[in-house]
Amino acid sequence: MRTALIALLVAIPFSAFALSALAQSAAPDPSGGARRGQASVFAPGLAGRRMADGGRVEMNSDSAASAVLPLGTTARIRNLRNGRVAMVRVRDRLPASGERIISVSPKVAQFLGMPVDGVARVEVAPLAVPQRDGTFRLGSGTALSGRRAQVVPAAR
Repeated sequence: MRTALIALLVAIPFSAFALSALAQSAAPDPSGGARRGQASVFAPGLAGRRMADGGRVEMNSDSAASAVLPLGTTARIRNLRNGRVAMVRVRDRLPASGERIISVSPKVAQFLGMPVDGVARVEVAPLAVPQRDGTFRLGSGTALSGRRAQVVPAAR
C-alpha cells in the first residue's frame, strides 16, 4: 500500500508535466515558417461533417486540416516527390501525430498527384497566417515573410 502511494505521488507531477508539454507542442504556430512532413487525404466518411471553423467538409474544395497552422491560414503545399503545388485554406484541426502535418481534400490531393488513399511527403509554406490581434502575418510562402497585413473593406 505504501509503495503504491509513493508511486502515485511521483507519477502525478510527471503526468501533469507530460500533459503540459503535449498541450504546448500541439498549439498552432502563428510564425508563418515553412514545414516539411507528411500530408494525408481526408477519409470519405468525413464528407458533410462539421469542421472546426463551423463549415462542412467538402471533398471537392481547397480545404485542409492542420495540427500546426492556425485556422484560416492560407498555405501553399508542394509535393516533394513530383514538385506539384496546390493552395489550401486551413479549416479544421488535426491531432498532433509525428510526421503528419496536414490533411487535404481529395481534390487537393489530385492536384498534388498524391495517391487518393495514401500519404505524400510535402512542404507547407504559409502565405497568410491569422494573428490574435486580427491582422495577418505574411508567411514564408511570400516574398514578404514576417510582415503584417490588415484586411480593409473595399471602397464603395
